[in-house]
This record gives sequence, C-alpha cells and structure tokens, in this order.
Amino acid sequence: MRKWAVALAALWMVMGSPPVSLGAEGLTLPKDLPLPTDASVAIYLPKHIREFRNPFRSGGGFQTTNALQLGTSFEELTLGAAQHFFKTSFMYEPTGTPAFGLLVAIHPSLKREDQQVIATAHYQVYDGGGASLMQGDTLIRWAPGSPARGPDYLGNLSEQAITRALTEIVAQLRPTATKYPSQGEAAVKIEKLIDREHPVVSGTGFFLNRSGQILTAAHVVHDCASVDVHYGKDSVAATTTANSALLDLAVLETHANSEHFLRLRDHAELAESVINVGFPLQTLMTDAPTVTRGTLSSRAGLSGSVGQFQFSAPIQPGASGGPVVDVRGNVLGVAVGTLNASELLKSGVLPQNVNFALESRYVEKFLQQHSVPFTEGSADAQAPGEVSIDEVLPAVVSIKCYQ
Repeated sequence: MRKWAVALAALWMVMGSPPVSLGAEGLTLPKDLPLPTDASVAIYLPKHIREFRNPFRSGGGFQTTNALQLGTSFEELTLGAAQHFFKTSFMYEPTGTPAFGLLVAIHPSLKREDQQVIATAHYQVYDGGGASLMQGDTLIRWAPGSPARGPDYLGNLSEQAITRALTEIVAQLRPTATKYPSQGEAAVKIEKLIDREHPVVSGTGFFLNRSGQILTAAHVVHDCASVDVHYGKDSVAATTTANSALLDLAVLETHANSEHFLRLRDHAELAESVINVGFPLQTLMTDAPTVTRGTLSSRAGLSGSVGQFQFSAPIQPGASGGPVVDVRGNVLGVAVGTLNASELLKSGVLPQNVNFALESRYVEKFLQQHSVPFTEGSADAQAPGEVSIDEVLPAVVSIKCYQ
C-alpha cells in the first residue's frame, strides 16, 4: 500500500492560494545578486509528489492533454516558485536531463503535531559535476489563531516551505552561470537524491528459484527509484526485470542466491485451506512476517479483473505481493488486493476478509513468457503432507520502494 496517499491528498486538497512573496521571513537575499540568476537548476521531486494535482489551483479549470487533468501539479507549482530565483529551471530526469549548473533535490512533507500544522522541505544541493554543496530543512508552522492566507492555508504552508528552501540556497551559494557552469553530463546518481528513511510503498514478495529472482505485485514497485529487499538479517538492492500492469505482477532480480524458494501449483480447489504470509503495516510493526489462515472462498475476483480468486485469510496494507499457499507450502496465488471496508461502510456494507489473489496458472504463464525459471508443486495425495510454516517463511521477503 502507498502509505503517503492520504497525507498527500490532504496536502494537495488545499494547495490553491495566492503566490507567496519572494523570499522568506527571517532570510535576506543578496542585494547585489540580480534575480532571477542566470545559473540553471534541475529540480528532483519524488514522482508520487511531483505528479499529484491540486484540484483547487488551476490556470483555468480542467486542462486537456491526452486526458482531462484537474488543477496544477506539484511539479508546476515548484517550477513556478523556482522561476523567481533562476532563469532556467526544469525537472531532473534519471535519463535525458539537460545540462545544469545546480541540482536541487526537494522532499516536502506535511504533518499535524498537537494543534499545529507543520510543513517541511528537506533539500540537498549538488553542482553539475556531482559535488555536494549544501543541505538543509525548512519548516513552516501554522497554529489556530495564526494569520491564514485564504482557506487553503495548508497548501500555502507547503509552498512557503519550498520557497524558503530556494531562498536559503540562493542566499548561501549566490549562484551564477560563471560560478556554477552547466555540465554536459549529469554526474549525480539517482541514489543520492532519494529519501532512504521513508519508503513510499512497502510490500511483500517471495523467492521463485535459487538464482534469487523474486515475484511480487507490480503496484508495489511501480515508479520506484530504488527497491530494497529484506529477508532474515539480509538486505539487497533489486531491479525490476519483468512486469505486467494487467496481471499486477513483477519479477525482481537480486543476484542473491537463495536456498529457500516456493513452488507454484496451478490448480486450487474451492473451500481449500490457504495460508497467507506477508509483511503488513511495516512502519508500525517489527520487520517480521505475519501468517494468517483462511479458505479459498470463491473463484471470482473483483469485477473486471483477470484470473483472480477470493480468499478469507485476513491481510493488511503491505501484504500485497505475498504468497497464498496450500498446506504443503505450494503457491496457489499472489495477494494483490482487498476490498476497501471504510468506503463500503459508507453504503451500509461491512465486508470481512474479502481479499483477492492472482491464480498461479496465470503467474506461470507470465513467468514462462519472460523466461523466468520456477518449480511446479503438486496437490497429489501421494505428495508429502502438510509442511511447517517455518519452511515457507524463509522464502518470503519484505520489499521497500523509495523515491
């Protein structure tokens, strides 16, 4: 699950307000430095923040590109603030970024603390050659009774935090094109720019083979700048080598040999006992797997889905991508979702343990299409009986996505 979704929606729901004044309270811009400066700046924003749109601030309502999009994106807002300081500003891309003199990575956030609302912006600055120049944190508070610039004060606070960050950078570095000339090749690695302390998504996966390839849900690793896999006391970086948005599947390559992996069984029986293993609520709970039991309750999935079945073993956010196994430890499916109980409750319906997994027969076809080796399991009565869950757990991994 994307833990930032609710907080980000709250941030953007109120992002429309008159532009804040140039500069920031308590900071003095150099009077002898003409603004906007001729130094060029590339700006990195986490993609989940960069693309989010503010429904309350738009340059004329709906804007039509390939589809209708509402309001102003955080990218547009940030570049709008940057143009007061820099003649040339654009978003940093992992590939294809134009030459720049400065690179600024900004990680904005918004939280409530007691009766106050706090907007922050952590920033890091590099020159065109990749040398680190400075970093800092800006913080803007609003408390009941404080002056508010319109009903959308929360968004205005976030904009002020970003403007303050740019003010601090210009005040300290006094950037010019001569002092920080544009470099032809971007020397800064994306790993330097991402926030390693706060994963934007966490999920579950499992080893498919001894070569260290892992299967998970595609939405767990969508748009990640970096992915880490945790199992036991080990942690390794992973890259996505195959994915399907339709099936919601992704294969990760870790190059970490694993003695423990799970077998796939391509047929499941209705009312069969199942076990789900996952790493839910990773920001709240210890980094240990959770095991839940239930039954395969229906061969039907969500309306419009492909190849899903319904199971009753309880799952929580963060369990997506985890295996749904039989009593022998064979994978019957991959957990991909659950009904939103809070939304259904509004209509007077309270579902319990209505969860969905993609059937292993579709998983097998996906893996075969991408030449990913796996081992088939068996439901034959002559096969070994029930296995201890302790034999399954070492093959299940925690996955964290960073931007």
